Amino acid sequence: MRPQFLASLLACFAVGGQAATTVTDQNGRSVKIPDRVERVATLVNPAASMVIAVDQGPARLVGINRNSRQEIVDGFIGQIFPSAKRIRIDMSGENFVPNVEAILATRPDIVVQWGDMGNAIVDPIARTGLPVLTLRYGDSKLAAEWLRLLGIVLTGRSERGHDLATHFLEVYGEIARASAAIPTTHKPKVVYLHRTQGNSFQVAGNKTGPDSDIRLAGGINVAADVPGFAHVGAEQLLDWAPDVVLLNNVEKHARPATLYANPLLAGLPAVKQKRVYVYPQGGFRWEAPSQESPLAWRWLQALFHPDLNVSPLRAEMTTAYRELYGHEASQTDLDTVLRMADNADSLYYREKFAGKKTK
Repeated sequence: MRPQFLASLLACFAVGGQAATTVTDQNGRSVKIPDRVERVATLVNPAASMVIAVDQGPARLVGINRNSRQEIVDGFIGQIFPSAKRIRIDMSGENFVPNVEAILATRPDIVVQWGDMGNAIVDPIARTGLPVLTLRYGDSKLAAEWLRLLGIVLTGRSERGHDLATHFLEVYGEIARASAAIPTTHKPKVVYLHRTQGNSFQVAGNKTGPDSDIRLAGGINVAADVPGFAHVGAEQLLDWAPDVVLLNNVEKHARPATLYANPLLAGLPAVKQKRVYVYPQGGFRWEAPSQESPLAWRWLQALFHPDLNVSPLRAEMTTAYRELYGHEASQTDLDTVLRMADNADSLYYREKFAGKKTK
C-alpha cells in the first residue's frame, strides 16, 4: 500500500469521535463500536445478505467480497434491491485474506470478518484502527448470534436483530424436538456434495453447516467422520450408500439430472430412488448458515421424513420473505427459489413443494 495513501485514509478515522459501546464478538474479542454505524464492510459471505435482512436494505453496505456479489445476483436480493448489485466487491481475496487498501477506501465504521480462521486475516484490519467484528463458522445454530450481533452494531436495529435471532432459535428448537422423536432406524443416510467434478466429490463432514443441518432435520450424515470439506471418489459414495444426496448451488452443472445420468453413481440408493435434490436459493444459498436457515431446515425435514406433519413450506417462505426483505413473493418467486424445474423429477418434490394450480 502506498504510505501517503494509507496515511490520508487513516486520518479520515481520527476525527470520527469516541467509541460509545463495547461488544464482545463471537470469538471473545472486545470490539469498540462507534456512536453511529452507517458504513459496513464485510468479508464474510453470508453477512452481506444478513446485513440487508437486519437493516431492511443495503444502504449501509459499502463493501463486500466477490462471492457475496454472486449470491446477490444469483438469488433474488438483487431483484428486490438492485442497488446491492453495485456494492464494491474487492474487500478480500482467496480464503478471506483482507484487501486493506480497498477496505480503507470504503471508509467503513465497522468491518465484519471470520474470527476462527486465524489472526492473519483479522490483524491487518485491526492494525488500521478499524473495529473488526468477528464471527464463527460451524453449526448453523451459530448464525443466530450473527443476527443478534449485527443488530447491535447497526445503529437502531438492536431490537430487530434480537427478534430475528429469537425466531431463528425457536424454529431450531422446534425442528430439533421433532427429529429427536424419530427413531434412528427411520432416519435416512444423507450426503451433501459441495463439489462434483468427474470422479471427485467434495463432501461436508463434521464441523460444517450442512452436517449440522442434516443431523438437525433428522438425517444421518454418512460423511460425519470426515473433517470439514473433503474430497472422495465415487467408490466411497457407493460404500456409504446414501438414501439422499443434496447438491450445492455454486456449480451450475450440479443438478439431479446430472447425477441420475452418471454411470459411476447408478448403484447409489439415492439415485435408484430418485432422491437427489439441489438446494434452494433465496436471498442466500440454503445449504449455508444464514437468515434463511429456518426455511432450509423445514425443507430438509420434509424431504427426509415426507410423512411427518410439518408446516407448509411455501406459506412459511411467503411470511419469511415479507419479514426479512419486505418482499411479497409471488408463486413464481417461490418456484424459482425452490428450484422446482431442477428438482421436479425427484421423489416427493412436486408432492411436497408445488404451488396450487390456478385456473
